[in-house]
Amino acid sequence: MSLTAFLQRLALTVAAVVGIVLVVRLADVLLLVFGAILVAVLLHAVAAPLRDRTPLGRTALGRTASLVVAVVVCGAVIAAAVWAFGRQLEMQLANLADLLPSAWAELEARLARSALGDLLLQEAGRLSGPDGGWLSLAPKFAANAATAMAATLIVIFAGLYLAFHPRAYAEGLVRLFPRPGRAQATEVLDATNEALKRWLIGQLLSMGLVGATTTLGLWLVGVPPPIGLGVLAGVGQFVPVVGPMAAAVPGLLVALATGPQTLVLAGAVYLAAAQLEANLVTPLMLRRMAELPMAVTLFAVLGMGVLLGPLGVLFATPLAVVAYVIVGKVYVEGVLGDPPEPMARARRRDRPG
Repeated sequence: MSLTAFLQRLALTVAAVVGIVLVVRLADVLLLVFGAILVAVLLHAVAAPLRDRTPLGRTALGRTASLVVAVVVCGAVIAAAVWAFGRQLEMQLANLADLLPSAWAELEARLARSALGDLLLQEAGRLSGPDGGWLSLAPKFAANAATAMAATLIVIFAGLYLAFHPRAYAEGLVRLFPRPGRAQATEVLDATNEALKRWLIGQLLSMGLVGATTTLGLWLVGVPPPIGLGVLAGVGQFVPVVGPMAAAVPGLLVALATGPQTLVLAGAVYLAAAQLEANLVTPLMLRRMAELPMAVTLFAVLGMGVLLGPLGVLFATPLAVVAYVIVGKVYVEGVLGDPPEPMARARRRDRPG
């Protein structure tokens, strides 16, 4: 081996190691970049009907105008929701914050009556620490909330930049690939964009349905505050399995403080909302909009949570959608030479019924 070839291989190895270290160190930043991409994809999905079905899509200025309309529509929908429900939601969330400590105290009292419950309380006390108990975590929660708000604003503004200049960023990414592979890279980017768009639409429909049904059900069974708990249930739907379970905990605690019968009814409401989503939204909407096997989703949530922490859990499903498309396009079609239809048929065989 010549000295030049050796130095080239050494440089490639060093570059690969440095790249891996940078990815690990900047994982949170890269996930925020991915969140900005999701914002841009959502805006383009809203603008698509206006761009594709009107003369606006024929010119660059018209396409920009359709995107401006999409931004205005999204902003108007958020503003209208805040105007219609913001004050009531704020009051109900404040009411929920007041109810949760008493609900937790009621749960502690019930657990303390049994030996097993008392043991669980002792373990929980050890986890909470000797100084201040669970209340000592409040400053940390407040700091995390402030950080999350700042990160959300960054993601939104970065998403706007990406939405208005997608071609420049996409072409810059494609130019990182060797010339023979740029056509395939462009195809993979287009397929990934389409898959993310369909997943986002289906996910928003799922979140809206679960939030509305949970709010209505909790209002009917008398669990306060129904709107606040319904919003938590809808937002929790963004993260499969983990999100709905975490979102149900506050409602069940409040229901427990009201009485055992209310607890059973509240549990039935959450179960009914979950079954409605699983048997209506998933088969009829999500599976047509984003073809992703449920087992892949579950392992993605687990794996991203272990590797990347809370942000990894938050973006686990869309990251799994991206990985699924890349594997299908690059490996199944590019390396194996097989079309993606056999994967779809295998997925259909795995579905019950």
